[in-house]
Amino acid sequence: MHVRVLGSSSAGNCTVLWDDHRALLIDIGFSARYISRHLRTVGLTLRDVAGVVITHMHGDHVHPFTLSSLMALGIPIYAPYAVLEVLCDQFRDARKARGTPRLRPIASGHADVGPFAVDACPVPHDAPGGCFAYAVSAETLSGTAKATIATDLGYVPEGLTAHCADSHVLVVESNHDAEMLETSRRPLWLKERIRTIGHLSNDQSGRFVRDILSASRFHPEAVVLAHVSKECNTNARAVASMQKNLQEHGAHAVRVVETFRNAPNETVSFCM
Repeated sequence: MHVRVLGSSSAGNCTVLWDDHRALLIDIGFSARYISRHLRTVGLTLRDVAGVVITHMHGDHVHPFTLSSLMALGIPIYAPYAVLEVLCDQFRDARKARGTPRLRPIASGHADVGPFAVDACPVPHDAPGGCFAYAVSAETLSGTAKATIATDLGYVPEGLTAHCADSHVLVVESNHDAEMLETSRRPLWLKERIRTIGHLSNDQSGRFVRDILSASRFHPEAVVLAHVSKECNTNARAVASMQKNLQEHGAHAVRVVETFRNAPNETVSFCM
């Protein structure tokens, strides 16, 4: 399985996972042209996409015109019932597709999307319809390969660590440096929102990953740091913080991979 974050920030988010045959998109916060262009760099087209999975309904995760374009291509959209209801409330194309195979609920927290098994776990975030982390698994000749995407959470809820355990790749947010947030010019209400129900800090992200490793039977191939704030963080700070936490845990071999605001990061490939 391969994982590549096509871009991640408050301006847009999209991650692609693929095997030798099909691909899966997690969120579509960029234009269809942008997504298609960067899929081509790894030998994929939108026709290879088995489905789109939506984490939540904030605008940096769902681009309305991209949603319409992908639905017109017949690519199904997957999300828990509450998220799909908000999608239908906000977008006419989704409303017209209600009850058709173009909108597919992740019922009881699980869905099969092409060759991928997708398992949802609710996370705390101030999004209508809720917000979800996803574990994506695929069967290989050697066993089950797993990647987990967990971003946009104000704190780590009960059950999420176990949900992320035994992942070969972890995509987790490392949104802000606590000191940079505190000294920023952002209004007090926004700082409080970020700290309580918005996003994880570098320190929180590091502790989260250490807890995941403690609950796992093996260490992941890589930890990918997503949703890094432009104003209240830097990639260098986020990477250094995560590396420190991994080293203190004894996980020296785990790679820390940065993401970018308007460009894809490196592809992380793994197998059993």
